[in-house]
Amino acid sequence: MTHAISPTPGTRRVLSIDFWRGLALLTIFVNHMPGNAFERFTHRNVGFSDATEVFVLLAGVAVAFVYLPLFRAGRGMAGAFRILQRAFQLYMAQIVLVILSAAVIARTVAITGDLRFYEMLSLDVLINDTVESLMGLATLGLQPAYLNILPVYIALLAAAPVFLVVRVRLGRMALLLASGSLYLAAQLLWLNVPTYPVGGWWFLNPFTWQFLFVVGILVGERIATGEPRGAPMLLDAAALVYVLVSAVWIVSGFRPSWNPSWLPRFAFEFDKTYLTLPRLLHVLALALVVSRLPLEGWLARSRAARPFVVLGRHSLSVFSLGTILAILGQMIRTQTGNDVAADGVLVGGGILIQLCLAGVLEWQRSRSPSSSPASSPAR
Repeated sequence: MTHAISPTPGTRRVLSIDFWRGLALLTIFVNHMPGNAFERFTHRNVGFSDATEVFVLLAGVAVAFVYLPLFRAGRGMAGAFRILQRAFQLYMAQIVLVILSAAVIARTVAITGDLRFYEMLSLDVLINDTVESLMGLATLGLQPAYLNILPVYIALLAAAPVFLVVRVRLGRMALLLASGSLYLAAQLLWLNVPTYPVGGWWFLNPFTWQFLFVVGILVGERIATGEPRGAPMLLDAAALVYVLVSAVWIVSGFRPSWNPSWLPRFAFEFDKTYLTLPRLLHVLALALVVSRLPLEGWLARSRAARPFVVLGRHSLSVFSLGTILAILGQMIRTQTGNDVAADGVLVGGGILIQLCLAGVLEWQRSRSPSSSPASSPAR
């Protein structure tokens, strides 16, 4: 399912983008087997945000690397076509993942006779109302549990041509203000996209998550063009303090007794659906802190880090495989319970299988005449 996009002239591959995306993919895989012994070591347990925020931020960065140069060169129609082509690939991947997940659950039910497995992933509606569920699947309104990341990514990619046109024609500040205004409107007016056929709302609200995606585009532009990444020392210090405070907050299980009702809800709640400020600020602060690490040279030399880089380079295929493996892992864990050894086999084996897939795809890519060190990070 991975599609290699030809490198855009003037861009260069930044290994740290692939590295962090590969790490995020493995983190998502581990977190999608809830209750396993290794879940506690993922970064959502030491901060307000989790790997989903990292993934969306890096998706914006990748868009800036791959497509923004086309819009700048006056080839916006070509750029928009390629973006929508990529969005369609993700759309097809989502449909296949839902079908495969339903097949895994159906086989588990056939073996165990326990219909409650359908409820684990909220797939019972697919059995009880198949026709309407197929309509929901086609419109992305059907979002089973653990299969709700790609829909928001598809929506953001579909909107990316508009973001890039605003950036090129009106400038960075206009794009940031427009995106920020939509973010605030969605928070204050509770704007979201409804699910179907089950009543509810998208788990990851595209009207709020688009702001993080846009920030990723603007950050990616600065990286791709080699602009100085300097920031006031005070901002660096504030970011580090915020990351440390959030870690202490989460690890200690701190629950404040006060309720700042005079503030808008999104200013203090930890709502992932609406990407409220504590989560948004945490992923941005974390990104600023890690951007100060001298990773590029180390990644170019390190053999230990290369598997993460390769994983991130083939993100769609790895994510898709990891999703199915995680669902299989959930089914198996219902039989093994909280067994550390079994969790080790499930998590370790799943990671190894994903590494093998990424390795095969990288080998295939290296043999392709069109392969290049600067090939697209938007995979």
